[in-house]
Amino acid sequence: MEDEALVVAFQAGDEAAFALLFERYKSRVLRTAFLIVGNHCDSENVLQDSFIKVWRNLPGLKDPTSFRPWLWRIVIRTAWEYCRRQGAEQPVAEVWQEQRPDEDQIPSSLELIVQAERRQELLAAVNRLDIKHRTVVILYYYNEMSVQEIAAATGTLVGTVKSRLFTARRLLRRRLGNNEFFNGEVEQCEN
Repeated sequence: MEDEALVVAFQAGDEAAFALLFERYKSRVLRTAFLIVGNHCDSENVLQDSFIKVWRNLPGLKDPTSFRPWLWRIVIRTAWEYCRRQGAEQPVAEVWQEQRPDEDQIPSSLELIVQAERRQELLAAVNRLDIKHRTVVILYYYNEMSVQEIAAATGTLVGTVKSRLFTARRLLRRRLGNNEFFNGEVEQCEN
């Protein structure tokens, strides 16, 4: 069932539709919240507070097709609020999920170690970004949201999102130095 249909069903009184929306988005919301606020306890609070806000305000959502950016706007603002309140802005590595290789392309132990070190170095560089740059990086690369979706979710202009992505990439490139792996990753993402 599409998000729009679930929103309409919930607005018509079907509470099970909300449960389906929650199940569909809870992992991504929790991961995003964790990357922004930096600790598991606060990220769970952000998840809970965000979905409470969604529950309360979803009946008033006029355009069910705008549910996804509306949800992300709530999540991001709730996470930023926690950061301001707690002063906690440093995500940790445990939330980053490793990609699973294809069955026929299993990397060697040495390759796995090198990849893990590269991910940790990249994570450290992302952690040093300010919260607004880090947020657009998280949404763009880890939630695979488009620039337009990020703009809608953060309540900013598309140009602002592009500017923050450009600045974040430049900062990451500078912090990661001449590392071929990272420069290739950043350049690949700019295309």
